[in-house]
Amino acid sequence: MKRYKVIQWGLGYIGAPAVKYILQNDHLDLVGMKCFTPGKVGLTAGEIAGLEPGGVKATDSAEDLIAMDADCVIYMPRDPHTDPSIPGSPSSVWVPEVVALLESGKNVISSIGSCTHWRQLANGEQLRDRFNAACAKGGTTLYFTGMDPGFNTDALVFMLSSAVGAIRGIRTYEIIDYGAYTVESVLRQLGFGGPRSQLAHAHPTFHAVWGGAIHLLADALGIAIDRIEVESEGAEAPEGFVAEGGMEIPKGTIAAYRFWVRGIVAGKPFIEIEHVTRMGQHLMPEWPRLGRDGGYRMEIDAYPPIMAELPMGLPGGTGSTLDDAMTMTSARCVNSVEAVVEAAPGYKTFLDLPPIGGRHAVRPNGK
Repeated sequence: MKRYKVIQWGLGYIGAPAVKYILQNDHLDLVGMKCFTPGKVGLTAGEIAGLEPGGVKATDSAEDLIAMDADCVIYMPRDPHTDPSIPGSPSSVWVPEVVALLESGKNVISSIGSCTHWRQLANGEQLRDRFNAACAKGGTTLYFTGMDPGFNTDALVFMLSSAVGAIRGIRTYEIIDYGAYTVESVLRQLGFGGPRSQLAHAHPTFHAVWGGAIHLLADALGIAIDRIEVESEGAEAPEGFVAEGGMEIPKGTIAAYRFWVRGIVAGKPFIEIEHVTRMGQHLMPEWPRLGRDGGYRMEIDAYPPIMAELPMGLPGGTGSTLDDAMTMTSARCVNSVEAVVEAAPGYKTFLDLPPIGGRHAVRPNGK
């Protein structure tokens, strides 16, 4: 059986579970790990994954890893969720790094949501061309994927659409409690703990990250999007509280919000992505809920109509919807390695790759 050498780039909420999946995958060899915090330098793969200590050690040297021999890099830095195609934007800093990896002969799979497509970005065509040039130079492939965007919002709902006809509209939902999340800087960037007016400043982020899923699904369905619209609604904390993960939410600041990213076709919303985001289950009980702890919902207005739900935080998992979503994002990336390495060079979407499943994740004995 063919084996692939993999570097895990980033060892945080999504990267650490990816290390575990790589170690448990019988066709992958972990050959390097990139960390961003000094405390993780020198930790072994086993320690990062929560397994027995041992294996390769984490380094903070990008140069050493770029020079290393590997088939694929699973690239998961902490992304500021801005438009990477705009020079000087916070997200633009990782673009040269990805280009260097591709030019060095390494295929790259990333969970960064803003590049599942390029058309929604301010300079998307130029960024796409830059990635393709790097892929041509290195003979490599670049693929961005995840859960939302990257799976529920595009690949999965497209598969569901094959079971119906006369499609009049598509809606997907992410319903997640972020209260247990511990990285306060990310939560503040998402708008929590700030004034309600701050939500409007997040609209470019919503457009950059989830607008790509709108265009990707439109491409899959063979339709063109006239424009993308973004709307949001915030809810202020009636009383101050400290969330489960430790973040303080003062009275009168954003404690929950929902937003919509809509692809308009023929003057009407045709593809709609809605996120319902709370810092505690007690907030906004009248907003949509799913199961005990949230999850994902996909609705297709068609003949016949179809609805699929993925409740998360189920027994046997991480214990929370948020952590399940992070871990599933990791799995989606790791399970893509074979398809990406074997693909022709270039910047790819799920439409360019064969169906991706978990054929190397099967464990009949439970180990």
